[in-house]
Amino acid sequence: PAGTKVTCTQGPGTGAASATCPVLKYDGYTYWALSYGDNRIGMVIAAYDAAGALAAQWEKPGARYVYGITVNPANKTVTFAGQTDAKITMTWDELVPPPVVVQVPPAPTPAIPPGMKVTCTQGPGTGAAAATCPVIKWKGYTIWAYSYTDNRVSMGIVAYDSLGRMVAQWEKPGARYVYGITVNTSDKTVTFAGQTDAKITMKWSDLLAAPAPQWVLQPGPQGATLKQISVGSANAVWGLDTAGFNWKWTGAAWQKMGGTVTNISTASDGTLWATNPPDSLRVLKWDATGNKWTWNLPTGMKQVTAINANTAWGLDNGGSLFRWTGSAWEKKGCCVSQLSVGADGELWATNPPDANRVLRWDGTKWTWNIPAGMTFVSVGNAKNIWALDGSDQVYQWSGTAWQKVPGALRNISAAGDGSVWGLNAQGLVYKWQ
Repeated sequence: PAGTKVTCTQGPGTGAASATCPVLKYDGYTYWALSYGDNRIGMVIAAYDAAGALAAQWEKPGARYVYGITVNPANKTVTFAGQTDAKITMTWDELVPPPVVVQVPPAPTPAIPPGMKVTCTQGPGTGAAAATCPVIKWKGYTIWAYSYTDNRVSMGIVAYDSLGRMVAQWEKPGARYVYGITVNTSDKTVTFAGQTDAKITMKWSDLLAAPAPQWVLQPGPQGATLKQISVGSANAVWGLDTAGFNWKWTGAAWQKMGGTVTNISTASDGTLWATNPPDSLRVLKWDATGNKWTWNLPTGMKQVTAINANTAWGLDNGGSLFRWTGSAWEKKGCCVSQLSVGADGELWATNPPDANRVLRWDGTKWTWNIPAGMTFVSVGNAKNIWALDGSDQVYQWSGTAWQKVPGALRNISAAGDGSVWGLNAQGLVYKWQ
């Protein structure tokens, strides 16, 4: 910085220049203890980011001509020692450079989470689009304030790393359509201002919180759009495209395997089941060795959901519930619209015509003491249950209630190992992680 210089000495009692200078490396920044060009008794502690850009500086009186830096982990302090052994001490919290607000074009953006959109306005009293959007640059991250596609009065605060990968997101109610961001270095807060000058304030420490689970965009199949995704485990992920062909996730890309069917179900052991109602309500299983569908199972199901290679449940056209015995479909109950079974045998269903009712199988009959409102449910196990409502909103079962999860999806699938994948209305593929 202007007016400063590098003066590093060999010790507290000498002005002889040292061959090296002590610097501090902390949280992605490099801190130099600079002296003043006019030799006043003070230091400028300057923080530089990984690219060498000056991120922050603090003027600290009391010492000059640094010869050593010590760190006290117990007190969480750093001490800069200089001429005559005079010292300057700063806390670790003091050394955090403040967030910086910059203006960037509204497009292109990094991958936007499902259900969110970019809406940056010219001010609090107008909906006119701004030529630029305010974003935060801090600690190597870029933080956007998105709005929601359903125009709720909330912002989705999303942090990206230097490679443009989403690392954290927070839904913050109270404002929408951002027009400005301000930083308060005294309170260590950031405020996002939107329509009607409504504001959302977050602490810097909130922005440093451990990344919350989030929907992360995954590659889609080449030349196809998925309409259904089915997950048996992290290593057993299948998709069904709009033409009815099934695709297998290899861990890095989608591999087209064969077709065509109408609905698929991946079991926890990796077995893939399917139904094809247009073809006499046929029920099929995937032959991994021959890479083909086999159809030696009794027909009659419009949907099947599988626990493993030998255990599955099915629905017929009338919504009656059947269980696969190993040799035949045995009727168990009636009547629902869609069902899902977990790796532990937990069986749930939805019945949208009946007030979007959600039901649970107790071993002999359907029970309906689960809060309603869902049109689709996916069960990984008793502790990993997800659902969608009629507006593509995502919910997770807490054990007593449906808890809303950020994002908007058209299809979702949960597995017994905790894996959850989904598709949005455009067929884009997302993974919860």
